[in-house]
Amino acid sequence: NQYRDLESINAYHELVEQEHLLPSETMIKYLAAHSRDNARTPMQWNGTENAGFSKVTPWLPVNPNYKLINVKDALNDKNSVFYFYQKLIKLRHELPIITDGVFNLVEGNESDQEVFAYTRQNEEESLLVIANFTDKVVEREYRVLDNSKLLIQNYKDIVKNNELRPYEVRVYLSEK
Repeated sequence: NQYRDLESINAYHELVEQEHLLPSETMIKYLAAHSRDNARTPMQWNGTENAGFSKVTPWLPVNPNYKLINVKDALNDKNSVFYFYQKLIKLRHELPIITDGVFNLVEGNESDQEVFAYTRQNEEESLLVIANFTDKVVEREYRVLDNSKLLIQNYKDIVKNNELRPYEVRVYLSEK
C-alpha cells in the first residue's frame, strides 16, 4: 500500500488479484527489488519533519533513517560519504591512470563474492583498488608494492594489511 508507481500497482493488481498467478509475498519481494519507488524517496535534507523535504506530507514516505542520514549532517562531518566522494572525484581529475589506465581484475578475484580487487595500469604507474562489499571483517592477501602510496581509504587507519573491515576500501598508487 506504500507503492505509488502506477506500473507497480497495475502489475500487482493483475498478477495477484485478478489472474492469481503470483502469491502476494512473491510480488511484494519482486516490487521491493525492481520498483522505481525505492529510488524516489524524498531527499533527506535534515533531521526535521519530512526530512526537511517539504512542509506537507510528501507523495512517498521519507526513509525512517532521515534523522541519522541527511545532507545537513553529512556536510558537518568531514569524514562523511559526501566528502569521501569529493576526494574520489578530485583524484579522478588529478590522476589520468584512473580513467585511462588498463583495467584488470586481481588474479584470484574473479569469483570473490566479498571483495572486489582490481588494478589500473599505464606506462608509469599502477593503481590497486581493494573494496570489501560485506558487513564483516574479511582476510585477503594482496601484493602491495613496497613503493606504493596509500592514496585514499575510508577508515582512519589500517589495522592489518591482510584484513579488511566492513565496507573498507583502499586505493594504492605505485610507480613502475
